[in-house]
Amino acid sequence: MKIALKAQAYICEIVILLLLTISAKSQGLQIGDRISDFELKKIINYKSSSARLTDFTNGKALLIDFWFSSCSSCIESFTKLDSLQNEFQDNLNILLVTYEPKEKVFKTFNTIRRISHVKLPTVVSDTLLHLAFPHLSAPHQIWIDKDGKIIAITDHSQLIRKNIRALITSEELNLPLKKDDFKFSFELPLASIFANNNTIKYSFFSNYQPGIPSSSGFYIDPESGLLIARSTNVDFQKLYVQAYNQWGNDFNYNRIILEDNVLDRLKPNGQSINSFCFEIWWKDTSKVNACSEMQIELDRFFKIRSFSEKRKMQCIILREIGEKKRYQSQLASGITDAYSKNDTLFLDNVKLRYPIKNILNYGRYAWSPFQFIDETNYKDRVSIQLPKRFESITQVNQFLKDFDLEVKIEDRLIDVIVIKDAVETQ
Repeated sequence: MKIALKAQAYICEIVILLLLTISAKSQGLQIGDRISDFELKKIINYKSSSARLTDFTNGKALLIDFWFSSCSSCIESFTKLDSLQNEFQDNLNILLVTYEPKEKVFKTFNTIRRISHVKLPTVVSDTLLHLAFPHLSAPHQIWIDKDGKIIAITDHSQLIRKNIRALITSEELNLPLKKDDFKFSFELPLASIFANNNTIKYSFFSNYQPGIPSSSGFYIDPESGLLIARSTNVDFQKLYVQAYNQWGNDFNYNRIILEDNVLDRLKPNGQSINSFCFEIWWKDTSKVNACSEMQIELDRFFKIRSFSEKRKMQCIILREIGEKKRYQSQLASGITDAYSKNDTLFLDNVKLRYPIKNILNYGRYAWSPFQFIDETNYKDRVSIQLPKRFESITQVNQFLKDFDLEVKIEDRLIDVIVIKDAVETQ
């Protein structure tokens, strides 16, 4: 009898999986649906390596968080998720879910110091829950009440105590729906038109497209051999950085010289935040020619005249002081981290380009509307500290002097992109 019941349970599970596969091709489980009681077979940080999904409800609310290791927003949300789990442990379970294997998951948590303490139950190498809740981008969070009913599907922006309390107490919870656009594919033209081998040139331009991640770059299509320039949901400055082949070259926005009333015409507009999708396919795979044509296309669309020239610009120069080189990291090669504590930003065992490109170069701080240039010529890893909020060069140097470094504002002759308005003023 027990064997028959067990076989029946497996048959039910297969039927559920097939139904989810069919459902996932359309929408998957939606708000208002009840979760299915299927088995999760690969779980870490839990009392057993397998469980039923309903084991995580059982009178408690459940938050399912889909993530992957290269998703920075996912990583940053873990400490908040851990804090919420500790605060509401009597009424809430939080379940992390990833398609990645447990080896990669353990490596992620062990090498990033600020999340090494997080021990939330995690489903690894998952396919079943991804079929039940299909999505393109992460974090992707499913809010389930204590009765197993799906209440909301969101990104991480709704993860606040007020909303968690409402979920636990079964109050009305009207959160913005995260709805990914499953028509989008990185492998297809943005206009959903397949290019064939006879294509010489194809171009596409649109305003902001909801549900599509922001990206930018050049690549060769392996099937057609066409050179493709593609940008999705980026501002017009980033389009010009790509068109002048400066993407990835630590090209600061202050090197885009906006003249006339260009910025006035391209101010943010509602939800689109003045972002665009742009794509060109070329038979000619010369990147120099492609960039030239991209400049012409952009100028025509925005009614702009653009060109590149060298100008003497104020830059922030990073240089060594003394000979001790205390900025050089002494940590083991596999350990790296970046975190803030109180008023200090700690950078442990990172490439020196990390604070240049990811922190200083893109205007995160009020005092840095300048190109940042590293003149230390040091290519290996560093461990340094910086102020969390920059106030002045003097303040920055108070931190850097302990690592035999300093920054100065000095003139350098550098390439800039000049953009003039081609619209006739009346």
